[in-house]
Amino acid sequence: MAYMWYMVVSCVTALVMAVEVQATNESVAETLNTRPPVKWWRTNCPTNCSCYYAALPNSLHVVFSRKDLATVDCSNAGLTHSPKSLPNGTEVLIISNNFITKLAFLPPSTTLIHLDVSNNSIESLPRNPFAQYRQLHFLSLRRNKLTSLLNTVFYSVSNLASLDLSENQIQNLSAEVFMTLPHLKSLNLAQNSLVSVTAALFDNLHEVKELDMSYNQLITIEDTDFQGLVNLNLLNLSNNRIRNIGDTAFRALSNIIVLDLDHNQLQFVPRIPLQSLPEMKKLSLNGNPIHKLHDRDFDSLNIYSLSVSFMPNLEIVDSLAFTNLTSLTNIELHDNPRLIFIDPHAFSTTPLLKSLYFHNNQLTAISSRIIQYVPSVEQIHVYHNPLRCDCNAFWIREVIEEFRANNASRPYFNSSEFIKCDFPLNLTGVSIEDVGKEEFMRVCTPTSLPMFHENYTMDLGEELRLECHSYGVPEPTLTWLLPNGSEITTNNVKFGKFEIVHTCVLIIRQLTTTDSGLYGCKASNGVGFDISSTRITVTNKPVRLVLFNIGFDYISLSWNGTRHSSLISDYQLHYRKIRGDNEGTNTSLTDIKYRVILLGPQYRSYTVTNLNSNTEYEFCIVYVYDLELYKVDCEVFKTKSTVEFHNAIKKVVSEKIIAGVCTALGLIMAIVCMVTLVKKFRLHKDYETPYGCDDTDSVNIPLENVYQPLSTPMCSSKTSLLSVHKSHLDDY
Repeated sequence: MAYMWYMVVSCVTALVMAVEVQATNESVAETLNTRPPVKWWRTNCPTNCSCYYAALPNSLHVVFSRKDLATVDCSNAGLTHSPKSLPNGTEVLIISNNFITKLAFLPPSTTLIHLDVSNNSIESLPRNPFAQYRQLHFLSLRRNKLTSLLNTVFYSVSNLASLDLSENQIQNLSAEVFMTLPHLKSLNLAQNSLVSVTAALFDNLHEVKELDMSYNQLITIEDTDFQGLVNLNLLNLSNNRIRNIGDTAFRALSNIIVLDLDHNQLQFVPRIPLQSLPEMKKLSLNGNPIHKLHDRDFDSLNIYSLSVSFMPNLEIVDSLAFTNLTSLTNIELHDNPRLIFIDPHAFSTTPLLKSLYFHNNQLTAISSRIIQYVPSVEQIHVYHNPLRCDCNAFWIREVIEEFRANNASRPYFNSSEFIKCDFPLNLTGVSIEDVGKEEFMRVCTPTSLPMFHENYTMDLGEELRLECHSYGVPEPTLTWLLPNGSEITTNNVKFGKFEIVHTCVLIIRQLTTTDSGLYGCKASNGVGFDISSTRITVTNKPVRLVLFNIGFDYISLSWNGTRHSSLISDYQLHYRKIRGDNEGTNTSLTDIKYRVILLGPQYRSYTVTNLNSNTEYEFCIVYVYDLELYKVDCEVFKTKSTVEFHNAIKKVVSEKIIAGVCTALGLIMAIVCMVTLVKKFRLHKDYETPYGCDDTDSVNIPLENVYQPLSTPMCSSKTSLLSVHKSHLDDY
């Protein structure tokens, strides 16, 4: 048993190794775009390398007329550095799939035209690593760990025609890095970490035909990003995070043939930039979060292939979306999980259109008028859609029946067995080709397709847009129902507050609270009608006036409710006098105009001065929107009378201010008296007992000698000595 397991493991290991060797050979062959080597090169080949003559890569066909190149292949050799030398005449050096971390030394060669250093671990390049390869035309640094490039890294390879820097970690490139590559024709920067295009990065690349910047982190395409690529044919910007494209970003790309913008963050079709590409033949916008294809989004482009698939948010294809596309032959509009409606007028003036790919959407109906507007269509893919098998799908059933009878039809529905019914319930999941023609109605009531929710809460002054579509046989018409019960159409609506665009979009401008209510779109034909409705609630602004202070000639107000201080710029403060002391209660206010105070973000409150005393004033906080004014909150305040004001002053002076002043003065006088007494006491003590004098040693002078003037002070150093001397004489 152990031997059996050993044999099994050995066989599996051998099989895996064989697969890996085969994959390696295929990888090398794919890298060179050539067949496996069959002609060996008899030369002194470097250790762990193979030498042979390989077919010329496609990228060099335009440069060399010979078919075979002398190749040194050191791929998958476990190398940590490049070979030290190359055979004379080496034209191709392949050192890919190794463990090289630096290119500090490359073997010299004057004949090398192709260098592949891909799939290593190179983190940086020296100042001028390719100085000895002045004939180099193809350079691949793909799948390394480069984060940046020095300006001089390509200084000596001015003949380079193809440069592959893909699958690195490059975050930015300076404007000078490609300046010495005037003959470059192919540049691959895919799968890096570029956030933006450095100004003037491509200014000197006038001969570049192909540029791949897919799988980066680009956010915006500026107007001057590609201004030097005047001969560019293919531009791949897919799988970035592009949200905005400048109106003139593609103006220099007059020779673009293929433009790939797949899987970015575009919210709208970049209509204006696309108009700058007169030679474009293929355009791809797959995977962008575009909600709607508007009319004339692709107007008059010269493309023959257009792909707008895999869009997670796409719901509507509007009328005239693909108008005037006189060269268009193929359109891919599939795998859009929310796409429910394609307007039959969407394909106006597309005389060469042959293939329509509408599969894997959420279409419940496809109008037969599409093929009436596109008589050249040959095949349609509509499988995996939740179709209604009623009058709307009867024409599809007829076309399939014609194909069954004649083995030919125009148009032809591909994979018709997967075109299945979702309605009515008794036919759910049944292939449309298995449904008898007698089960289809020839006419049916219309179906409305509302593009709005059941209710909305809007702010005062905002603009409301409601969109609705419909289908049915006969083709229905749309009218809009207002809260007051009236109906409006494009024929009776007046431009102003209400507007209807292409019958399917209702616009209501400058909403007020009176616009609240139930709105509906009504699809009707001679058979019946269908209504979809929504409830609109218009709320006032949550700003309220608050009294801050009041006097006989001023009123101070503040406000609350603005979510941010800068929003107060959208408001004004209006006020007017209502009535004063001598005015009656029936005073008319119709002729009294408001005074206006413009507010700004620096205001938190406002004091209105120069008012009349004992007078009522009305204050209103007013919201300003599109030159319209809406009162948000109004309050009435009354100024104080002058009598009340003077009484308040007297009361404050007599009872508070005077008491406070008296107390303060009393304290000050007490402190002054205490300081004076202390000073006098200290002076008196100093006079009675001067410092340094002792009562026991003082001189007793007879009274009769008082009249005699003293030559020295009564107490001094001299008198002290005299007293001591006299005592000694007495003892003597």
